[in-house]
Amino acid sequence: MPRKERIVEIESLRGMAFAAVVLQHSIAHFSIVPETKLEDGVLLAILLMLTKFAVPLFIFITGMVLFYNTGDQLNYGRFMHKRLTDVIIPYVIWTLIYFVLTPNGIRGIGWQELPELGLKLLTGKTTSHFWYIIMLIQFYVLFPLFLRAIRYVYKRFGSRGRGIVLLITGVVYLILTDQLGNIAAFMERLHIPVLTEAFTTYADRNFLYFFFYFVLGAVAGISVQHWNMWISRLRWVYWTVFIVLGLRFTYLLMLEYQKPEGIRITFYTVSLIRPDMAIFLIASIMVMYQLAGKLRNPFAVRWLGWIGGVSYGGYLMHMLMLRYSYIPDELLYVAWGINSTIRMILTWILALALSCVLPWLISRIRWGKWIVGTVPGGKRNIRIKQHMKNS
Repeated sequence: MPRKERIVEIESLRGMAFAAVVLQHSIAHFSIVPETKLEDGVLLAILLMLTKFAVPLFIFITGMVLFYNTGDQLNYGRFMHKRLTDVIIPYVIWTLIYFVLTPNGIRGIGWQELPELGLKLLTGKTTSHFWYIIMLIQFYVLFPLFLRAIRYVYKRFGSRGRGIVLLITGVVYLILTDQLGNIAAFMERLHIPVLTEAFTTYADRNFLYFFFYFVLGAVAGISVQHWNMWISRLRWVYWTVFIVLGLRFTYLLMLEYQKPEGIRITFYTVSLIRPDMAIFLIASIMVMYQLAGKLRNPFAVRWLGWIGGVSYGGYLMHMLMLRYSYIPDELLYVAWGINSTIRMILTWILALALSCVLPWLISRIRWGKWIVGTVPGGKRNIRIKQHMKNS
């Protein structure tokens, strides 16, 4: 198969999504510090809504890249082998790291801890952000089914029919997110081992509650030219939805802050799995894609591309980097009397820098791929380029 042309927007989008993930978790931490006031809460709410696209955008990118790069035949064994080495093994290594490095120090691993470790490994419960990896692996495992279904639609229907199928799929997805609680209650009554937990305790990492973002990415990947055309044609629609719903959710957060005991900054209102949030996130994906396409500054494109290239390893380690980034805040920023929002931004920049530089450095060592996944310019890629040059 001839090598396909790179989609430049994807490289920038990965960088944007990862920076947004780190910012979201920085916001979550500073929402509960004692010095954070209501005016800080307003700014945090606005920043949170501007970065809410992060995980859905990552899912969209996954779908788009997989469908763009997959030829007429899928070698499933080779496909899963690559995911094993690039995604699953680094996840296992970082699960062990987080399991050992608790907030209170270092813990040992004995025979008695193995069942707990095994459960956390399978559920992504070692740390708060690993739920995404568990959900992502489900898309990889089920990729042949998505591939067959979407290719069938493209062969069976014309452009109008495909649009109708996509619209129906979107409506089904909105209904599914709206019925989250009822589905959980129904599955609880059935009490089927594993399956019940997938729709109750671990519903937040069930691929069914995120599948439309993957399908949307598949649609974009199958026909990038048509996707770009619709991004241009529908810009007033998705920008309007993005702004209107973004303001609405910001207002709802302001209401949520008002508790009987006083002002308390929380973000339960903006859960990912709800129909109005899904509409906002779909619009957000399109907004970010358009912005990435219009980005012409070589410096910005280069740096976002670099951040995107190290984003998987950075995602795995960024919560640990945030933990260390709080140290200057506790020792310096508070003593200097810096505003909470500014402290949050400084912490975010430091954590983002550490989460990018360390994966890049690790990728330069021989076994770096097993720790941070494949990084452009990493040790393995350098060897491949050198081999091609010598050939």
